[in-house]
Amino acid sequence: MTKPFKGISVPLSNNSVVKRRYSVTQDVVSFRRCARQYGAFNVHKYAPAQQTQTYFGTIIHQVLDRCHAHYHGIVDPSNKGLLPDNGLTLSEEEIRDYFNEVKGAQKTGEAVPSPPSDIIRYFIQVENGLNSKGILAIRSDTRVQAVKILQYFNALEGPTLYPRVKDTEHRLQADQTNHVLHGVVDLLVDISDENLDPANCEMWDYKGSSRVGLKPKDLETYEFQMRVYAYLYQRKHGVLPRKAVLYFLNELDGSTCPSKRPVNALVEVSIEPSEIQVAINEFTKTVNQIEQSRCTNKWEAPAPGDISEQDCKSCDLRWYCKTPNGGKGVKPIYP
Repeated sequence: MTKPFKGISVPLSNNSVVKRRYSVTQDVVSFRRCARQYGAFNVHKYAPAQQTQTYFGTIIHQVLDRCHAHYHGIVDPSNKGLLPDNGLTLSEEEIRDYFNEVKGAQKTGEAVPSPPSDIIRYFIQVENGLNSKGILAIRSDTRVQAVKILQYFNALEGPTLYPRVKDTEHRLQADQTNHVLHGVVDLLVDISDENLDPANCEMWDYKGSSRVGLKPKDLETYEFQMRVYAYLYQRKHGVLPRKAVLYFLNELDGSTCPSKRPVNALVEVSIEPSEIQVAINEFTKTVNQIEQSRCTNKWEAPAPGDISEQDCKSCDLRWYCKTPNGGKGVKPIYP
């Protein structure tokens, strides 16, 4: 019997190197904040019991994205040039009363009352999407605080900011030989109302936190983030952006809408070429650290004081971690 494949030799192919995609925020920034959390939730895909931070940051970003679309008439052309709610705000009591009415109607099976404002309508739309993914607000105060901040930003910044917004969720990426680095800029803001000119655009990134009390390491990471965005922006458009701006939305929190922008709300990040190169080197170093941790499966928690107590307070790993409470750890509930 003949053997048709006798004498044929097929060489084995070389093992190809996996080129991973690394997000500036979800991977690099998360790992720099706490490698232990990153390993558990991003690499091993454990589901956190609470996602309060994810809830707050996501709902702020997505509702503001709807506000920009509202002003530019993307969803409803009749809204073009109009601020949501015409810039008016509801009191904390009115917001809380509406949420209580909704809760009562859901319990009794009655018709849910219509949202009393555009901001709350967009808020409910986004929240329903998050809830379907298991991302919930643990406390009712979190919902009220988010709506207040969104209202205040819309009223305070909307009249001058919205007309200048040229793009939202602006996607950037670049091949870095061993990995692909990518990120999403919240806003591209032009200095004029004319056609988009990349050289005249500012990059704005929303932070759902306060500038006051922010750990120096976290602020440094946010500055690195914006410089990496500037690098990716230059790779895409051929020029650096005009400015890189961080906006800390929680600086707006209070009983009433501020009459002028709080001094700590906006931080302009320097994007000199030498600083951008340092940031790229630092982020490449972080990616290498992530790859090393993947190989060894060792994910170290940050030193006490290098991460905010609020981050530790909402972390499911806090019960057997020495970082929280200034290095004293958290006393287990049981036994």
